Amino acid sequence: MERGNQRTIHKPLNVQRELSLPILLGQKKSNQITTILAYFVLIIAALIVLFPLVWIALTSIKEPVLAYQIPPKWLFTPTLENYKQIFRDTPFARYFLNSAIIALTTTFFAILFGSFAAYSISRYKTGGGFFKGWILNNRTMPAIAILIPIFLLANIFKLFDTYWALIIPYLSFILPFSIWMIISYFDVIPRDMEEAALVDGATQLQALLYVDMPLAAPGIAATAILSFLFSWNEFLMALILTGNNTRTLPIAVSNYLTQRGVQYGPLSAAIVVMIIPVTLLAFSIRGYLVKGLSAGAIK
Repeated sequence: MERGNQRTIHKPLNVQRELSLPILLGQKKSNQITTILAYFVLIIAALIVLFPLVWIALTSIKEPVLAYQIPPKWLFTPTLENYKQIFRDTPFARYFLNSAIIALTTTFFAILFGSFAAYSISRYKTGGGFFKGWILNNRTMPAIAILIPIFLLANIFKLFDTYWALIIPYLSFILPFSIWMIISYFDVIPRDMEEAALVDGATQLQALLYVDMPLAAPGIAATAILSFLFSWNEFLMALILTGNNTRTLPIAVSNYLTQRGVQYGPLSAAIVVMIIPVTLLAFSIRGYLVKGLSAGAIK
């Protein structure tokens, strides 16, 4: 009876294994196909994104004549003549310095003011939901809508062709964005950690600086790089509010688009020089950037 019972118990299990094995194999094969397709799509997307950058980099080290050649010549002797030209014929180093000063200063104040404002809104609900909506609404306003008033104010206060003529308008656009971004990172930080620091004798400012800010560092870093990118790449206000003393890189790059045609060699070299600092900055904080762009999305 026991053996008979053992057969009646084990037989259904064996049958179940035999039936489930093909299903598991099919699921595994389906997952492998999905993974292969995902990698294929990602590789195609990466090639689409990287091809223009590779093309620009190759054009920047070609002889000027080869830059216009159709079909393009892939095998050529590299030269740095285009890079020498942009620094020799124009004050390109000055333009680079102007962009760096304006972008770094704007980013510094945006993160400084944005962090304190975001902390106040997150912890004390300053202004309520209306204030948060008002901040976001300011960010959606197009720059061209207020460009003429900004130009007139710059002339009235003698700010035209100064760094502040760009830093102040940039802050008016970047600060709402920074506040909105950093709020979400402070929201996910447990209040218990801050309260523990207060119980241990820390002041509210010390709790913010030594507890909340380090925990929100990935989000703040992501916000900083996005703020820097806006200031570094902005064209319209820089075109209207700067002169020879404070001209930035986007304006310098556009000078190679002339009525006589496009100077592809110097243009490509200028673009490469403009891209390098942002690329190095992104790679140096890529860990914070990845964490920051994902951390605030989950509450």
